[in-house]
Amino acid sequence: ADQEMRLDPMASPALTDSLEGLPPAVVLTAEFDILVDEGRAYAEQLKAAGVSVSYRDFAQQMHGFFAMPAALPAAGKAMSWLAQEMDRHLNPTERKDVVVVGAGFSGMYQLYKLREQGLDVQVFEAGSDVGGTWYWNRYPGARVDIESMAYSFSFSDELQQEWQWSEKYSPQPELLKYAQHIADRFDLKSDIAFDTRVASAHFDEDANEWLVTTECGRRVRAQHLVMATGVLSASKTPDITGRENYKGDTYRTGLWPKEGVDFTGKRVAVIGTGSSAVQAIPLIAEEADELVVYQRTATFTTPALNHALDKNDADAIKANYAEYRAKQRLNVLGVVDERSMDRTMDVTAEERDRRFTAGWESGILPGMLFQFADLQVEQEANDQISEYIRDRIRDTVKDEQTAQDLLPTDYPYGTKRPCIDTNYYETFNRDNVSLVNLRRTPIETITATGIKTAEGEREFDAIVYATGFDAMTGPLLRVDIRGRGGVKLTDAWNDGPRSYLGIAIHGFPNLFTITGPSSPSVLSNMLVSIEQHVDWVSDCIKWMNAEGKATIEPSDSAEQEWAEHTEQLANMTLYPKANSWYMGANVPGKPRMFLAYVGGVGTYRLICDQVAAAGYRGFEAA
Repeated sequence: ADQEMRLDPMASPALTDSLEGLPPAVVLTAEFDILVDEGRAYAEQLKAAGVSVSYRDFAQQMHGFFAMPAALPAAGKAMSWLAQEMDRHLNPTERKDVVVVGAGFSGMYQLYKLREQGLDVQVFEAGSDVGGTWYWNRYPGARVDIESMAYSFSFSDELQQEWQWSEKYSPQPELLKYAQHIADRFDLKSDIAFDTRVASAHFDEDANEWLVTTECGRRVRAQHLVMATGVLSASKTPDITGRENYKGDTYRTGLWPKEGVDFTGKRVAVIGTGSSAVQAIPLIAEEADELVVYQRTATFTTPALNHALDKNDADAIKANYAEYRAKQRLNVLGVVDERSMDRTMDVTAEERDRRFTAGWESGILPGMLFQFADLQVEQEANDQISEYIRDRIRDTVKDEQTAQDLLPTDYPYGTKRPCIDTNYYETFNRDNVSLVNLRRTPIETITATGIKTAEGEREFDAIVYATGFDAMTGPLLRVDIRGRGGVKLTDAWNDGPRSYLGIAIHGFPNLFTITGPSSPSVLSNMLVSIEQHVDWVSDCIKWMNAEGKATIEPSDSAEQEWAEHTEQLANMTLYPKANSWYMGANVPGKPRMFLAYVGGVGTYRLICDQVAAAGYRGFEAA
């Protein structure tokens, strides 16, 4: 009977009285197929009957073309489309207006701003709580290096008036509490899925939507996708021979245990001397019986001079926060301190020394670089400030060889991330601390019990890897992001990241990156840059809805012009002279290019505002 029914010409579902109640259908037709009209009519009938249907006609194709992938390129596309649509119908998806990836400061603020527009938003967060950077980085001494009063949100006057910072530079636990306070105050957690890592995000050209899939299989479709994944959130796995052989305890500063670590009585090795290590080493030294620091590249760092924050000083800033914030937004780094316009070599040696000393004693991150206008663009000027810092290192570290090894000599000051510290150089005067210069005695292998160099093996109870991050691009590229035509972001950025304004990427419609590559980002007070980016993206989405636009993306020419502009600016500075993570140099195989916009926070803001005011010049909206 079943065979007879299949052979009956009247058994076509298109001839039935009603198609209501049928399961979802996928209908494919070919332009030169004799059955093309019947197939199209069937899809229309299904749709009219309320059946969920996917329909696509393939131009210039014949009957059965999809069965010939070896001969017809369109066959592969057809089969991929069939598989995609069948999967979509078999595995129902949720629908949202916007998906935001990441619940650090940028993700939380993006959720807040989009809720103001009445949009339905889903945030995915890999961690168990909000906080982003300040959730994951719990290593000893972790704290902000921008003054707390400046490193805070301005979007809510009630928030900035009620929150009380305890220190000039707040420690990680307090920064995490601040993030949690924001989430609770504005009821943000109800739209955040914690412990949920996004595996992929693919753009559906037929629906003009992003299909976002998590590692646990949850699927959400949304018109817009905002990557608020941070710029220093992809902790870099140490590429050291024998690492897997070590039997002792191992830690990474970027993935520190929640419960903390007690190094009392332990023999500890720290590999790396970047920003995280500069903060962690002095505190680990206070606990450990023995601490050995393995240094490849010496670091420039200046005193933080951290202290308890005087309430009267904080209240004075709060009383005039509007003017304070206005200065931040137009400042080159997003702070309130101003850079001198004087040239280094135009003043006397005595005046240079006086200003450098003032910068050293200022206790702020840009304190020294703001003493003269040309310190990051003129080599002769930079030589002066670099040598001043080296003299201070020599004055501080008692052992002559250790002091010599701690002197940065192969890159200009400020071209790698400057550090501020509490007793970093002084720590090397302790009897239980020693330094290994890896330029002179490189690590040969990690053994089961310790670290072996050309000078022999040393045993340790614990090894701390302070080896940094795959900065800026790493957090984006670890998600399988695919745009128009199924193009992977990893392929689009094979020769280095390209974007327009650091916000959007050609070929990836409705995808926005907060503080992404080629924006000020890591060269700024991140909270100021986050607010500016989120405000801009939110306004763009609001404009699209008001204008009835389904998609927006930068033109290829606008993206190329921005890339040339950012490269030209970087090449006018000393930044390219350093093998820094600013250049992607800390990750083997990563394309070498400067990853941030050096024109300054204020200038960049004006450019972004002009683009929006001109109807989103450089973007293609449809």
